[in-house]
Amino acid sequence: MQRILVVDDEESTRDLLSLTLQSDGYEVVCAEDGFSAMEICKNHSPHIVLTDIKMPGMDGIELLRRIKHLNPDIEVIMITGHGQLELAIQALQLDASDFINKPISDQALSVALRRAKQKIWMREKLREYTENLECMLKQATDEIRKRYDFEHRLIHTSMDGIIANDREGNIILFNEGASRIYGYSREEAICGLKVTSLYPEGEARRVKKLIYSQEYGGPGYLVNYETTARTKDGRLVPILLSAALLYEDGEEVGTVGYFKDLTEVKELQARLLEQTRLAAMGEAMAEVAHGVKNILYGMKLGAYMVEKALSHGERERLEKGWHMVRKNIERIARLSLEMLDYARGKSRRREAISINDIIKDVLQSLEKQAQGEGILLQRELARELPFIFGDSEAFHSCVLNLITNALESFGEESVEKRVTVRTLIQENRWICVEVEDTGRGIPIEVQEKIFRPLFTTKGARGTGLGLAIVQKIVHELGGVVDFHTTPGHGTTFNLRFPLPTGE
Repeated sequence: MQRILVVDDEESTRDLLSLTLQSDGYEVVCAEDGFSAMEICKNHSPHIVLTDIKMPGMDGIELLRRIKHLNPDIEVIMITGHGQLELAIQALQLDASDFINKPISDQALSVALRRAKQKIWMREKLREYTENLECMLKQATDEIRKRYDFEHRLIHTSMDGIIANDREGNIILFNEGASRIYGYSREEAICGLKVTSLYPEGEARRVKKLIYSQEYGGPGYLVNYETTARTKDGRLVPILLSAALLYEDGEEVGTVGYFKDLTEVKELQARLLEQTRLAAMGEAMAEVAHGVKNILYGMKLGAYMVEKALSHGERERLEKGWHMVRKNIERIARLSLEMLDYARGKSRRREAISINDIIKDVLQSLEKQAQGEGILLQRELARELPFIFGDSEAFHSCVLNLITNALESFGEESVEKRVTVRTLIQENRWICVEVEDTGRGIPIEVQEKIFRPLFTTKGARGTGLGLAIVQKIVHELGGVVDFHTTPGHGTTFNLRFPLPTGE
């Protein structure tokens, strides 16, 4: 319920207004002069004051001024008589809510009270909005501050190094992770250190060029690029770098980079590689020992037969034993030579290799053997095949190994015995050599092992190094080798060498 103070020196007016307002639901207090009214305002703080202008002692204008000074939120309605327009205007200038003329009509009073209550309502709403706005602004500010603190901690406590620089290369952000990698403190980095000094000579320029290229994530980005960092004490540290250009209003303003120290990863990789190498060496030595042991058994048996034949004068047995000894001598000689081939370093010879000419030489040398075994030897060679460059003798050995294997791929059950050697250009990128046979094919269970050194399916006839040597030579020539096979229907080995571009 709103409280209204009625101030008038005429008792009849006070009583009339009091009854009218109480009947409208207001709480009403009355004062007969300005001084009494001020006491009530100080003690009971009415919402609205309804006061006459003309009063003895303190007039309505002075009362209005004092009430507004005491509490500007109290609305004051002035009651004027005829001919007091100037006073009414003066009252409005002193922030009176409204004025009504005597005699007071119910309608004029109702309108004046409604305006006063609207002003009170609007003021309360405005205060409420203002308080809410302040609250919302405080919440938003707190949220921004929390987010900033979180991102600040996120950046500066990241295990990875984070560095941002402006377009001139001046470092503007250098987190703890970057300090761990480079050895500089944040202050040292930001106060005068250029980002180019964090790389070996020329590498910063290369990194910047790559950010604008398509190679690592497209223009503006560099994703997972392995490079080297130069630390404060001059050490070179392997790192994995991702970076992005920074823009403001569409204009490039700098770069941010994320650095991961790869030192431990590289050490683990080296350790794993060494362990793998030692394991392979141990496995190879076991295979060699097994192969040599079998050969020695064969030689021992042959020598025993020779010895017995000599003591009993049996020529036929003597020849058989000697043949066994000689055969195993040839096996151990071939094994030794192929092990030397496999173990030797990469050939430094770099000569133009005519693939078709070498294939023709190999086919010619094996022609009689193929005819003797009833095998059709075919060739489908592309014309004007470009040269590849490398060791021609090694490539000859490679082709000889593959075609020899193909000739040995047939069994008694083979209906068609055919070996086709083919050369072609593939996808305008590769020079291809295909050796296709219609032999037994390669069983599924050994397909993963056929390039493994000393692995053989030929028993005493093979050394297990032929395909391993083929793979090694092809890799040295910059190519790749693979195969596809269908058990019972044959195998095709594919050698692919990059098509030379400017040589």
